[in-house]
Amino acid sequence: MVLREITDFTGFRTSIRQLFEVLQNAYDKEKMQEVLQNDKKFSKVDRETVEAINLFAGTDIDIDEKEEVIDMCKAWEEQKNEGREEGRELGREEGRIRQAKVTALKLQKKGHSIEDIAECVDFDEETVKKWLVS
Repeated sequence: MVLREITDFTGFRTSIRQLFEVLQNAYDKEKMQEVLQNDKKFSKVDRETVEAINLFAGTDIDIDEKEEVIDMCKAWEEQKNEGREEGRELGREEGRIRQAKVTALKLQKKGHSIEDIAECVDFDEETVKKWLVS
C-alpha cells in the first residue's frame, strides 16, 4: 500500500483514516485546511491519533493532558493563529532592531559615543559597535 496513491479514505473505519489523510496532505497547507474543515470525523480525534499525527506529519498540535478526544479543526486553527502571532512578534522585534540601528548611525554621525548610543537605543555596547562597523 502506497499512501500517496490512496484517493478514497472512506474504506478505513478506524482512526487510521484521519492519520493517513493528514499524512497525505501534510505538506500542502491549503489541502490540509480543506480536509480538516470538510470532514466531520476530524472534529473528534482520539489522543493517540493526534500524537501520531504530530510525530509523523511534523505538526505541533497542542494536546491537553485531560482530553481524550481532540477537535482537530479547532486545534489546527489555533496552531495557525499561534504561528501568526509568533510572526507578528518577530516582525515587531525586527522592526525595533532596524530602527535602533538607524538611530545608532544617526547618533554616530552627530559625534555621540558608543556608550551614549547604546544607552539611547537600549542595546549593549558590543551590539552597537557591530552595527556601526558593518
